[in-house]
Amino acid sequence: MRDIMSRTTVSNSLSRLVCDRRRALIGLLSGLVVVPSSASCKSRAGEIVLPDLRRRSDTDDSAAFARALELGAPVYCPAGRGSGSDGAYVLSSVPLISDTTIRGDGSSSILRLAPEARSVFIGLSSPDTPLENVALSDFRIEGRVTETGFKEHWNLISLAGISILRIERVEFIGFAGDGLYLGAEHQGVAREPRMIRDILVRDCLFDGVNNDNRNGISVTGGEAITIDGCRFRRCSRPDMPGPIDFEPDAFPFYKLARLRVTNCDFEACGGNVGQVSIVIPPVVPPPRDVLISGNRFRGYRGTGGDVAVTINRQPDSATPAMRCVIEDNVGIDGHGGVQIFSGKDITVRNNRWADYAGRSLFGYNESTAGVLDVTVMGDQFVRCGWRDGIAVAVYKGDGIALEGLLFRETGNGTPGAAPLYLGPGRIRRLSLIGNDWRGNPASAGLVIVERGADYLPGTTRVAGNLVAEGRSLPAF
Repeated sequence: MRDIMSRTTVSNSLSRLVCDRRRALIGLLSGLVVVPSSASCKSRAGEIVLPDLRRRSDTDDSAAFARALELGAPVYCPAGRGSGSDGAYVLSSVPLISDTTIRGDGSSSILRLAPEARSVFIGLSSPDTPLENVALSDFRIEGRVTETGFKEHWNLISLAGISILRIERVEFIGFAGDGLYLGAEHQGVAREPRMIRDILVRDCLFDGVNNDNRNGISVTGGEAITIDGCRFRRCSRPDMPGPIDFEPDAFPFYKLARLRVTNCDFEACGGNVGQVSIVIPPVVPPPRDVLISGNRFRGYRGTGGDVAVTINRQPDSATPAMRCVIEDNVGIDGHGGVQIFSGKDITVRNNRWADYAGRSLFGYNESTAGVLDVTVMGDQFVRCGWRDGIAVAVYKGDGIALEGLLFRETGNGTPGAAPLYLGPGRIRRLSLIGNDWRGNPASAGLVIVERGADYLPGTTRVAGNLVAEGRSLPAF
């Protein structure tokens, strides 16, 4: 036993010696005098320990971060070693560079926005100096929304163009604007396009703290963007879009493709568009290859939907197919489940929406809206429309299939209450196949057709529906 303990003691001593020598080498390279610290022994081989590069003349940790990034090695932020009185790292708009890796010890490694600063990290890609290969993990970023209130463009991380970005197990707390902003542009004298590509945001927390912010994540353009397993809490004030917003500005160079929002959890969020929103100006091509799957929505206090999509045009045969799939999501206690104002080639399947005040909708009745080739299959609508009286509305569209849906306890007992509302826009090729309309005593009718709607019953296909005894669907 004494021999084993002796070998262990020697091994620990050698490890400390290696750590101290590595710190001394970093000090030599950076021109600093470094005092050995046990915290550096938690670092991995080749990593730079951030506080080792802080100088006495530094007012916060921003300059030390810049020195660390210039050395080109991974940066480690040990918990409790920042310049803040509580050991937080205080940072002001630190520019990220390519081939950067930054990690901490989890939520105890706090990176805090400096007073009057707008961002913790910023990044700008250009054709000559692209920003690429950045990995951020295992730390907490704190904003100052409780002190500053809403500041629309004060984003904790703000990147204008980046390729190959990995953000994992990072907590974004108290942002005044966005937690994470991914901009496919540089807003200088003239708007210049930038590439956003190959983005993964996984297992992160976005907590707006007081719902007095913009969005958890904003994306203006890009491709191969995945947001997976993240949690969103108390995001978005009433006049902002919502926790996740894909929304280009009105410039034709923007593109969105291969978007994934999967296995995320939303609670007590707000906004006026949607918890996952896709808003595309008319001059921007519709997004392609979109998957919104396996998410959980609870306690939404905004005025939009859990999932909201608009391409701001009436689609036709020349409109590119979106190949958008919204599946296996579960929502409870919200405003509207899925709201597709306009779009083409969209599949909504196997979702469950319960206890919604408002309605899900497909194809809004405006000249710049409507849907084409939309299938809603296997969704459940339980106690939906308890305030508005309607569970699902189809306002305007062509080629809409409602198949295998379940409606239970929908409506609110008013004369116009119903599981399904049709009109007042132009509706063609509607299919009602194998839906279960039983168990809706608070709905006056099962399907309400708006008077004066531009609706051709002869194009409707109805088959295999389940209806309670004594009730019936309209004679389409």
